[in-house]
Formats: sequence, structure tokens, C-alpha cells
Amino acid sequence: MTGNIKKPSMYLDQNALDELRKRGRDDHFSALKDKYSFVYSNSTLREIHKAGVNADDSEKIAEFIILLTKLEATYFQLPDISSNFDARPYECNDTPCNVYLRFLDEDLRYDEFTQPMEKIGLAVHNGIGDYEQFGDTQISSMLALKYFLSDNLAALELEGANCTDENTKSHLEACIDLCRQRMQSLESQLHDFQKDVRFINEKFKEANQDQSISKTFRNAYCINVDNLKKIEGFNALNRIFAYLDEVKPENLLQIKEIYKDIFDEDKRIFNRIFIIYDFLNLIGYYPDESLNKENKLLRSNLDRSHATLGCFCDILVTHDKRFIKKIKVIYEHFNIATKIYDIKVLDDQTSFKVLYDLVEEII
Repeated sequence: MTGNIKKPSMYLDQNALDELRKRGRDDHFSALKDKYSFVYSNSTLREIHKAGVNADDSEKIAEFIILLTKLEATYFQLPDISSNFDARPYECNDTPCNVYLRFLDEDLRYDEFTQPMEKIGLAVHNGIGDYEQFGDTQISSMLALKYFLSDNLAALELEGANCTDENTKSHLEACIDLCRQRMQSLESQLHDFQKDVRFINEKFKEANQDQSISKTFRNAYCINVDNLKKIEGFNALNRIFAYLDEVKPENLLQIKEIYKDIFDEDKRIFNRIFIIYDFLNLIGYYPDESLNKENKLLRSNLDRSHATLGCFCDILVTHDKRFIKKIKVIYEHFNIATKIYDIKVLDDQTSFKVLYDLVEEII
């Protein structure tokens, strides 16, 4: 992940962590941390939190946090890449407990603002019952975000006015100016945002009249999912597009043209991985299950984040077979050297099975 880490960096998704939580012992953890540098992300914490909430068991959350502590895991996350094309993940060596508490206070609180927009994927898979209500929720969440940010800006302005240290005051003023600019930009877009939400949801409602957009898309392009799934190994993504172009009706646009951003090298790899992951779900290439259900869609979005962050690590560990199939296609396309392992925890040891290794030509 970074040049000063000598041990291979290993990123475990939540199901792999759960395997260790249930069956691992202290001697396992000691042997593992001697060999690997473990990392985790906001997506990891979000899945851990969700697992505890679903089970109504705070002790389950504590067990995961203790496991990360015993593995001496390092938190990492993508930074704000809006102004830095070559941005790398930043790392934090604070304890997993402290990182989790900050996650609860600084990240989870934004869900009420961001998740209504994140759930837009439900419309593609016909998972929205009332489009008007869904639009109301999207609009109200954006307005609530505006008021929340306005209150925070006012508090920051008050802090700046009362600050007596000149060096600190100059930094605060620069931050306040940036926040004001962003608030102005947000406010200027709100009217069009509300109109666009209504328009788009109406279009989604029309498109999902008979069946989901995803099924309509597959039918229109004559995609045979069973044949599609036979495409694996080297150059799989290009072969998938070649198959789609072969079977599509002549009057329809080439799918590669619709998804041309995938092949645009000026686009950030993070964005391209996101697009490919959703694209593979859409066309039926080992899609994540039940994407018309809210909890399943949000879980799929987290898997997509794991795929993005995993490319910065030496090893990504997962049990999820559908996830593995899609990641192999993505990583091979971008020549990403991250290995993919499965994990097995026995009484005497924890072992890994190599599922993908580009260097060793295991695809």
C-alpha cells in the first residue's frame, strides 16, 4: 500500500473478518499479524456496525473491533480526490475503537442526507414502491443537508471571529471562505436539483411499468446470462463487450459506446471501477443478489467500495463468490496486481486459498 510497509497489506471484507471472529484464536492472530499488515476502511466499519444492528447485539460489534485491534489493523480510506488526480489512500494508526467512535460521530450521522441518493440504484432494479415519496425523501434530505451545513458554517464563523491567534485565524478564514463558496454552489443548484429529481423519478416509474429496467435492458440487447457467465479469464471484459455487440440488435447503440467512460484513461480508476461493477450487475454477470431490496443494494454498494480500495492493497480476502467473479474481471482489465484470497479458519491454523494472482497467471 505504501513504500514503508514491508509486509504484504491484507484487506479482509466483512465475511472474511466474520470467519476469523467466529473461529480464530489469539495464536492465529499473532501468526497473521507477523506475516501481514492488516487494513480496514469505512466500508468495513459500516458492515460491522450493520451486522451488530441487524443482530441487535452490541457485543458483536465489540468483537469485530477487538479482532481488528488484535490484528493491529490500520485504518485507510480514499481522500478527497476532487483536487488531486493522483491522490492515494491516507492511513490512520489510531486504535480501531477510537476510529469506530469517530465513524459513529462523523460519518454515520450523514447517512440521513446521503443514503436517499445512494438508493437511486433501487430504481434500476424496480425496488421503489412509491416514486413520488422517494423523490420527496431525496429533496428533503438535500434541504436538511443544506441547513445542517449552514449551521456548521455559522459555528465556524463564530469561532473565527473569536479566534485571537493570528496563525490559526488565517487558516480558519481560508476554511470559512471555501465553505462559503461550496454553500453558494449548493444553494445555486437546489432549484434544478428538485426539478431533476421529479423528472428522473417519473422516467424511472415509466420504465419500470412492466418489469425492471435491468431486465428490460438485458432483453433489449438479447443478453443470454448463461452464455455471458461463461466468459472468464484473461481479457474477460473486452470479450464480454465483444459478446454483447455480437448478440445485440442492429438498431441499438453499442454498449461499449454507452459505457465509454470505462475505457477513458483520463478518468480516475476509482470511478471506472465503480462503473464496471454496476455495469456487470446490470447485464447479469454474476450480479449481487436481490438488488431490488434496500439492504441488499446498500451491501452491494459497500462491496463496490471494497473493490475500489482493494486495488491499493497486496491482498484482498473474501468469501463472496459473486463478488470474486466481478473483481477478477475488473482487476485483470486494469492490470491490478492485488491478489484475491479465500480464507479458512481451522483449529490449528488460518489458511488462504489463492483465487486470483495476475503475476502467477491465476485468473
